[in-house]
Amino acid sequence: MNESAFDALAKPQSRRAFLAAGALGGATALLAGCGVAATASPTQSKGKASLYLTIATPSMLGTDDMPAYLPAFPSIPAHTRVRVEIVNFDDATPLTGELAQFAKVKGTVGGSIQVEALDEKNPNATTASQTVTALDPQNVSHTFTVAKLGVNIPVAAKARTIFEIQTGAPGVYDWRCNDPCGQGNGGWGGAMAADGYMMGKLTLE
Repeated sequence: MNESAFDALAKPQSRRAFLAAGALGGATALLAGCGVAATASPTQSKGKASLYLTIATPSMLGTDDMPAYLPAFPSIPAHTRVRVEIVNFDDATPLTGELAQFAKVKGTVGGSIQVEALDEKNPNATTASQTVTALDPQNVSHTFTVAKLGVNIPVAAKARTIFEIQTGAPGVYDWRCNDPCGQGNGGWGGAMAADGYMMGKLTLE
């Protein structure tokens, strides 16, 4: 990604911005398998797999202020190296104060992620990417955080976020967004407190 394109990601925009009606259908998540384990067993790796996630905006879902991850309850193979791609149509909700720690990448292969700007008029278009170990807290839109597995992925606003993880032993783990993008006190209500929106479960099997 060239400097100007990446800088554009850092400009917070209105969360209620209108998006093209067909965007959700074009980017609906297709699950092929993914996961992570806190303590890897000596079991031989099963190979590689992929997981595709979409973050849909309230206007795309027809809700008041409830962005959502799709799917929110994936079941994925254990002992597998997984390529994960998160396509995010939502705007930035800057991380401030102590929350800025969630702008740092944790738990990925190589300790980094790739960020590609999303062309809203052509969301399937290929754009230049930049490999980073953290995002500008002002540009973070959501996070995909699995605390018990030591995984934290800051998700850039209106962008693809791509990374690899190595899964371990089977189990069921809570995941959540740690960027307060909801309603109520401090933004921790609404989608932030609702299963299937900004929180869910990741099953390794």
